[in-house]
Amino acid sequence: MEKVIKFFCIVGVVGLLLWFSNSPSFAQVKVGVMFSMTGPGSAVGKVQLDGAKLAMKQVNDKGGVMLEGKRVKVEAVIRDDETKPDVAARRMRELVEEKIKLVVGGTFAHVSQAINVQIREGQALFMAPNGVEEDIFRKDTKAPYYISTLGAVDGIGRMCADYVSKTYKPKHVVLFLPDYAYGRGASKGAHKVFSTKYPDIKITDIWSPVGTPDFTSYIIKIKEMKPDVLMMGHWGADAINVLKQVYELGIRKDIKVFFNSIITAFGVGIPPEALEGVTVGMWWFHDLAGLKDPETVKAVAELSEAWKKEYGEPPDPFAVYAYLGMQETLRGIELSNSLEPAKVYKALMDKPDFISVKGPATWRIDGRPSYRYAKFILDG
Repeated sequence: MEKVIKFFCIVGVVGLLLWFSNSPSFAQVKVGVMFSMTGPGSAVGKVQLDGAKLAMKQVNDKGGVMLEGKRVKVEAVIRDDETKPDVAARRMRELVEEKIKLVVGGTFAHVSQAINVQIREGQALFMAPNGVEEDIFRKDTKAPYYISTLGAVDGIGRMCADYVSKTYKPKHVVLFLPDYAYGRGASKGAHKVFSTKYPDIKITDIWSPVGTPDFTSYIIKIKEMKPDVLMMGHWGADAINVLKQVYELGIRKDIKVFFNSIITAFGVGIPPEALEGVTVGMWWFHDLAGLKDPETVKAVAELSEAWKKEYGEPPDPFAVYAYLGMQETLRGIELSNSLEPAKVYKALMDKPDFISVKGPATWRIDGRPSYRYAKFILDG
């Protein structure tokens, strides 16, 4: 009898040891961070990394994320997608193999969309702080734990088309956009608004490949068309070059120029005179003093101060989405008390409301947010 008791005691101890060894270890939390550090998206990717790192630092300064009743430090595992979809997919597979299943990343739309395909079986949660085509959020297309703090680029097209139509009352608009996922999505959204709300406006599409070194032929062609408004939406180095050349070729003398979305990362490369008279859309601005929303004004001021202290300059509007993406990923970890993609995603969907530097926000059921302040319009 004594031998039997000893046997069961030994079995029990071994069982406990095995249970503890298989239990998740929360000595440290690792979150993947993947942006375009090289390639056409590098200027933007580098400031996105700043945003993600600052959100992580602020949590770590408080001791880390709360897991199982204790604070645990968070570590960023940084990868470069090289602005290439195939590289991004490979890096994602590598992160999953390393048991890192929560990733904040994405600089160019077509790269982030490649990640969606890679995780269709639910291998990881991917928080994309850049815009992607609206179709990605459809139930039959979207990976189960794909989520984005910026949402669909189609919305950019819709908002800008509505503003241009109401403000300038044009008879003819030229949409001059980059020929990849971002431009295609923005065009789709714009056409939806033009066709349903302003069917009398003539719309002409002009496309340019990513990385076009010289836009002269495109701009001359547009000038000859004599539209009332030229709507553009290029990105990165292309945005710098096209706005410079639009200025140099004097297109603004007779045509109103509207640029869908500009950010600091590439805006600083554009001569001030090239932006004079150009109306631009911005996702966010670092100083909202005067806005009749004290809570949001305070949140913006606090983030701007923290950013300047850390990096010596105001936040880039696009980098703020990376900041929000990391914030929400870490909030999901705390809410779920887990590092499992399904649990983190469900926790955010179950408690979708959050306060942000874009005002009160809510996660929609399709994995994109609704902000009180979606877009700002500025005159250059």
